[in-house]
Amino acid sequence: MKTLLLTLLAALALACGSTPPTSAPAPEPAADPLGPKPTLPTPTAFTPPVAEVLQPKGAPPVWLLARDDLPLVTVQVVVPYGSAADPAGKGGVAALTAEMMEQGAGRRGALELSHAVDRLGASLTVTADRDLSAVRLVVLKQNLKPALALLADVVGRPRFEAEEWARTHPVWLAGLRTRAFEPSAVASVAADAALFGPGHPYAHPVSGTVESVEGLTLADVKAFHATHWRPDRATVVVGGAVTAAELETLLPEAFLGWAGAGEPPPLPTTPSPPTTPTTPVLVARPDSPQTMLLVVAPGPAASAAGRPTAALVYTVLGGTFTSRLNQVLREDKGYTYGARARLPFERGPGRAAAGASVQTKVTQPALSDLRAQLAKMQAEGPTAAELEKAKATARNGDVQAYEAVDDAVDRLALLAGLGLAPGYDAETAKVTEAVDLEAAKQAAAGLTLPAGAVVAVGDPAVVRAALQGLGLPAPEVRDASGAVETGAQ
Repeated sequence: MKTLLLTLLAALALACGSTPPTSAPAPEPAADPLGPKPTLPTPTAFTPPVAEVLQPKGAPPVWLLARDDLPLVTVQVVVPYGSAADPAGKGGVAALTAEMMEQGAGRRGALELSHAVDRLGASLTVTADRDLSAVRLVVLKQNLKPALALLADVVGRPRFEAEEWARTHPVWLAGLRTRAFEPSAVASVAADAALFGPGHPYAHPVSGTVESVEGLTLADVKAFHATHWRPDRATVVVGGAVTAAELETLLPEAFLGWAGAGEPPPLPTTPSPPTTPTTPVLVARPDSPQTMLLVVAPGPAASAAGRPTAALVYTVLGGTFTSRLNQVLREDKGYTYGARARLPFERGPGRAAAGASVQTKVTQPALSDLRAQLAKMQAEGPTAAELEKAKATARNGDVQAYEAVDDAVDRLALLAGLGLAPGYDAETAKVTEAVDLEAAKQAAAGLTLPAGAVVAVGDPAVVRAALQGLGLPAPEVRDASGAVETGAQ
């Protein structure tokens, strides 16, 4: 009986093994209620428009970008002199001249000028940068003629009243004193002072320092305006709903009587390249909860042949939220809210920089990781995917720069002020699209930042310990205005 039972069990097992088990069919995937995912077309290249160059009789040269989609006109009058043209010891005079030009012009005082602009529904501002100064007007087409008259007063006939100077000068000084409490601004000031050195046109901040501005007078402002704000050194950049024929009539009428006395100043020359400091720079902020870290080195001038390729490398390194520095220092390590890298766009070789504001307790590892990423980019360069994304970022930047009329005029005014051609952006866009991976890797190999100097604004004990821990020299101590603090330890 037992033998029979074993035989039956064996037969049953054999029967089960001879027939493979069947599995239930896989369920059909549920249909996407939104329908099939759309496919994006390959992005097309964008070539920025090139302004038309005019030479109206009795007016400065004109760059015109005509667009009639909105009844608006933007006008900028640009001269190629900014803080780089400040006389020795008078840092900030170009910027203060721009400020005072808004405080009354022609027959109108400050309030009268402001009300006249408001009545036309316009905006009128004067600014100064390192390499240029500009007056900017935005107005409805129907009010262009009277607005140009106001613009011409501001450009050629500012009042420079003692009463307005007495009000503006102390307010400006107060703003400079508050800069000492902004670590990122202090780091930039100290970096430029260390990188460019005494006497260099780029060594001092555009707005000046407390020490330099305290010594400025209204006579200094008047002298700067008389020397540099001249029609024979100006360019008028116009965009919007206006034609060349209209400008041929309107501009000579508006600028009638604007003339410079004597010989014009020499055209700006390209400033000399900076040199990388041999020691780190420290601006002490005892007990600071954060450390502002920068690595700085010389960067190419705007006109440099290799700048478009270098700009792509900097975009990969620290030009977007998903760039390498931000991914490592913010997303991976949690040291900071944001890390960036910057390439200058100036007449002369300027300051390239990479950095972040980090928690004080992670000053050393954050600086170590920052420098490691710079070295890695130099050694390996970008990947093919990173390069294509950087090109897309550059393309989007061009589209944004020329999408709105006022933005386009801003961009063209910058080109004019730097002495670049109106077709600079169009040519640069073509060069950028043609950059291949090998060219990008060569540009990365030439990065100056891996050998750059460290600038730190933070608790001095923490910064010194971090520098020592990374084998870096003891820092040179500077104050919030960039001046070396002699005897500081």
